[in-house]
Amino acid sequence: MTKARKTVVVAFILSLCAFAPARLRAFQVSVRAEPGAIVSSGPAIPASQIVEAVTKARHEIAQNPRSAQGYLLLGTALRAGGNLQAAARALDQAAQFDPNLSAVWLQKGLIALQNGQNGTIASTENLFQKAVDADPANSQARLELAAVLLRQGDFKKAESQLEAALRSDAQNAGVWDGLGFISLEEGDPGAAAGDFRKALALKSPYPEAEENLGEALLQRGDAAGARAAFEKALAEGLPDASMATYGLASALKRLNENAQADAEFVKARELMRQMVLTSRAQNENDRGLQLWYGGDLSGAAAAFRQAIASDPSYAEAHNNLGGVLWQMKDVAGAQREFAAAVRDKPDFGKARNNLGNVLLNAGNVDEAITQFQAALAAQPGLASAYVNFANALLKKGEKQTAQDELRQALDLDPTIAVAHIELGLLLAPASGSLTPDARRELEEGLRLEPQLWSALPAPLYEGLMLGN
Repeated sequence: MTKARKTVVVAFILSLCAFAPARLRAFQVSVRAEPGAIVSSGPAIPASQIVEAVTKARHEIAQNPRSAQGYLLLGTALRAGGNLQAAARALDQAAQFDPNLSAVWLQKGLIALQNGQNGTIASTENLFQKAVDADPANSQARLELAAVLLRQGDFKKAESQLEAALRSDAQNAGVWDGLGFISLEEGDPGAAAGDFRKALALKSPYPEAEENLGEALLQRGDAAGARAAFEKALAEGLPDASMATYGLASALKRLNENAQADAEFVKARELMRQMVLTSRAQNENDRGLQLWYGGDLSGAAAAFRQAIASDPSYAEAHNNLGGVLWQMKDVAGAQREFAAAVRDKPDFGKARNNLGNVLLNAGNVDEAITQFQAALAAQPGLASAYVNFANALLKKGEKQTAQDELRQALDLDPTIAVAHIELGLLLAPASGSLTPDARRELEEGLRLEPQLWSALPAPLYEGLMLGN
């Protein structure tokens, strides 16, 4: 019997816009200032090792289904790969088996921050506080808690957390940067400058601390020192350059370098204008997501278009508009928006996955494969990209490689029903009988999504029902 293959359309992965609080100069917790790796109480997980870490964690869980450490490792690795929902589920299991494991609450808090969870700072504060209560020596948890407290304007409690973190980890640059920030806000630029220099002695490059040092020196009247600090911060690639550019302009003005100062003020105004437009775009994008989740596709599309009007290079809004247009059957429009998202943000794994999915459905298999490979290079933990890649490989007759990609997807997220179904179809012999492995995969896929029975060839479905 020749098995008929179904067309798999994996749901588009939304690109959520993280909650962006008002900027508190440049105090940032170091755990979020190092792209490509995450930090808990254990070592960082480089992007290239995410899949290996997930596989190791699942092996440990298979050996001991109640292993809190196994679920912690799994959640940490999944978070590093960008699969926040699966990471949260794994961490919930870890907390169930060992509620006193500090690193679990730290990771849950970091996920809440990445999600902008419920827009409530209090929820993240509670998670980081649990991490501190479970292990008072967890300096990273104290640093995260201090950052949340600063966002609430509670400088006294934040300082208490930073000082406690310092007692257990005096080499943490983020702690010194935070203490310097508090001194600066309390009107002591001299003490602040000392703390920022300690942070810079421990970590280089550290453009946020350089920017803060520039502000402290400017307040002390050291315009030349401030100029040097601001220039270094900008040279090191400060993510938000507007305030440092304004600070540099102010320092140059005090040094009577008026022409250069005026040029920098013009740059600063333009950067601030762009920052306002981007903030407006983020707000519209968030509004669009809420409308989309509520089923209002037309309203969501209008909001995403408004976001793009505010900031035409805002890749997340292009990606989300593409998802809505796909649901509205505007395939050409969806492809255009996904392509725009990739153009504006080449390492946007989710947008590349979505673009590849549209190309695959249009029959452009080779172009789709290129996008799936790029998606996985940018985001190795993106499970749906493995599923889509496997389907593209199947169209080229590469069944064994497709099996490998499907297994990789299920290692990352065992709840993807279509991956189980596809794998089961590949494992079923051409005779139409069911091997134990094929039966197991098909049954699991149908358990997760019973409506997928229609994707099965009739003889296989009958074999499942009859136990053949």
